[in-house]
Amino acid sequence: MAARLGVPARSTATPKVLQRAVWAGSNSGSYAVAEEAMRRLVGVNISAKRIRAMVQAAGDARLAERHEAVEQLRQMPPAKRRAGSAAGEPPSLAVTSVDGGRYQRRDRFGEKPQGERTAGHWRETKVGCLLSMHSTVHGSDPAPEFPAWLATSEGVAALAKIAENAAADEEHTADESSHSASPEPAGYEPPEVGSREVLASGDDAESFGWQLEARAWQLGFPGAPRQAFLGDGAKVNWSIQRKHFPQATPITDLMHALSYAWSAAAAVGQPTAYRQWAEWIWQGQTARVIAVLADHQQRLGPPPAEADSTDPRQRVHRALTYYRNNQSRMDYPRYRRDGLPLTSSHIESTVKLINGRIKGSEKFWHRTSGEAVLQLRADSLSDSRPLEGFWRRWQAQQTGSNRYHAVA
Repeated sequence: MAARLGVPARSTATPKVLQRAVWAGSNSGSYAVAEEAMRRLVGVNISAKRIRAMVQAAGDARLAERHEAVEQLRQMPPAKRRAGSAAGEPPSLAVTSVDGGRYQRRDRFGEKPQGERTAGHWRETKVGCLLSMHSTVHGSDPAPEFPAWLATSEGVAALAKIAENAAADEEHTADESSHSASPEPAGYEPPEVGSREVLASGDDAESFGWQLEARAWQLGFPGAPRQAFLGDGAKVNWSIQRKHFPQATPITDLMHALSYAWSAAAAVGQPTAYRQWAEWIWQGQTARVIAVLADHQQRLGPPPAEADSTDPRQRVHRALTYYRNNQSRMDYPRYRRDGLPLTSSHIESTVKLINGRIKGSEKFWHRTSGEAVLQLRADSLSDSRPLEGFWRRWQAQQTGSNRYHAVA
């Protein structure tokens, strides 16, 4: 049962108008735009302030449902937790992908920032995609030859530059390092998406891992015959995978992996070496790349503490560390053979869609208001249309009166 939804007192909004106002407020660029949209498209005058209150109330109710689902999961016996819900048919291929965005938060408006908050108000958001996919399983690698276009890909170079900028400015790491969405590499047929479920939260990784697993359980993901977990090299992604999706095959995004090779090749003055290293990565021979980079690191020396992100020693060190940490998740020939995805393009594009509502240099959120919008925006992007069921549950709680009053 949904938590009760409070609407501002004196509201004469019908259920349909209320639903449209909540949708506009959680999906438009701002509450002011939502106000104008309601007036122009629906013919109803509702102030931005009232829309904000409606969004907050609806978001709080959805967050209560989310909390209840997590608590139910926590209480489950391990066997039931790993089996998944029997309410629906599990997909043939269940893919979970996690990435980060960012937004500005002021939990205490009017107070002067202190301590670590003096660096700014940017905070990380966690975004997850639960993809029900289908693909062909092969007897051997269907695309062993390295695609020629990846040898000169502008997308790889752009990712390498973004990663360097992120290393130089840690404040941007949560978002800018992952938003050069790229197509799946040519040369093999990537899995096709049947449906997409989206989650977004400003909570910490521990909390978000439980949220993601709870929704995956409802969708029957643990019962899927093939499971994969995709992410970039961030350690937090793999801690979520190990704790909440241990049955899924962990896969490091191919494009991010190639971008480190591009950066390191340029750093050692051998741009042409990138093609060779990229080919080894494509073929699952990451150990050869590690060996070559280790030789270059020994020749150049370790990066000093004051080295910036463009220092050749730092670039080689960063690539070497990345490959050593992710080598076990870079068996791309096996992933192609098993019909698994290679890139995190779906989650990257989804983060952009979340950011379209929540992120902006002039947008500041309180923790509770930001969390409500993140939940509702993710609901709107989910193919299962969770808000439709939510509104049915909400309406069943009402008295049938045309006037809806605030409730505690």
